[in-house]
Amino acid sequence: MKIYSIKRLKVQAALIVLAAMFLTLSTGLSSASSAGFQKDKGKKEKKSKKGSTAAPQTAGTPALWRDPGDVSALNLFWGIGGEDTAPKPPFTFDKEDVTGTNPKIKVIDANGVKWNVKFDEEVHAEVASSRLVWACGYMVEESYYMPSGTVSGVTGLNRAKKFVGAGGSFTNAMFEKRPDDVARRNIRWSWDSNPFSGTKEYSGLIILIAILNNWDAKIDNNNVLGMYDEDGKTVKDWYILSDWGASFGDGRSTFHQSKWEVRNFTKLPFIEEVANGSLKFHYSGKLSRAVRLVPVAHAKWFAGIIGQLSDDQLRDAFRAAGATDEEIRGFSGRLRQKIDELKAAAK
Repeated sequence: MKIYSIKRLKVQAALIVLAAMFLTLSTGLSSASSAGFQKDKGKKEKKSKKGSTAAPQTAGTPALWRDPGDVSALNLFWGIGGEDTAPKPPFTFDKEDVTGTNPKIKVIDANGVKWNVKFDEEVHAEVASSRLVWACGYMVEESYYMPSGTVSGVTGLNRAKKFVGAGGSFTNAMFEKRPDDVARRNIRWSWDSNPFSGTKEYSGLIILIAILNNWDAKIDNNNVLGMYDEDGKTVKDWYILSDWGASFGDGRSTFHQSKWEVRNFTKLPFIEEVANGSLKFHYSGKLSRAVRLVPVAHAKWFAGIIGQLSDDQLRDAFRAAGATDEEIRGFSGRLRQKIDELKAAAK
């Protein structure tokens, strides 16, 4: 009886040891499994965080124009941005932008802000146009003319190679901001069919195209920018003409279409006729023929906005674009003539 009890105790002890080992193993496996899940979840969360953006992901209310307020008080040298938000060197190379027809690179400035840097003949016209378009109440992207600078770490350029020298040096560039809180919808909206057709605000944009003679106003240059409104919650989808580089020249000849050329711009007629309550422009660019007529009433409304700009403001827009003294006088003088012509025709 005693021997049996000892054996039974040994067996029970062995069973207890085995149970403890099994429990430890199970707990370890469970912990390992849990740790693995947390690790995978952590990777997913990290990836999601990395891919997140401050830009609105949902569609917003279509918008084309906003009241600019007292136009005569606006600063047309800095435009929609300001001295504090202008690009800050040193600049670091990100990559080459191969979209569109003009050579461009992407850089990051000293404040970590992303910029698209555009070269070649359109940079002056793009900056000057952005100041005038913004002053009249239409959305533009924040841009600045930079006469020269240096970008570090530039490698593997193709189209932009001829504009970026040894050590990343460049001249005559336009820096256009690419903020993280703006969604570029890549919607090529049509001139013939859009949410604003027939409105005075839409007619105002057509008049601007004619005044600046942007002869390359094709659908491919249209876009929509998704932005949060001032309340930080409401989303607006701003319909914009994203490329004004083919302005301030003459687009009448298919074989010689000029940009940023004072002589051609100053010679070009503006208003062709006023008949049947509509105003017709002398325009031969790529803007759809269906919208080249605007009601006189719409023209009168828009003349009341652009007519507030002073001669100094007009000159500031061209100074901001790096224009020479001759270009400032020529372009701003012809613009004043066109504005007066519009006001007279829209009485």
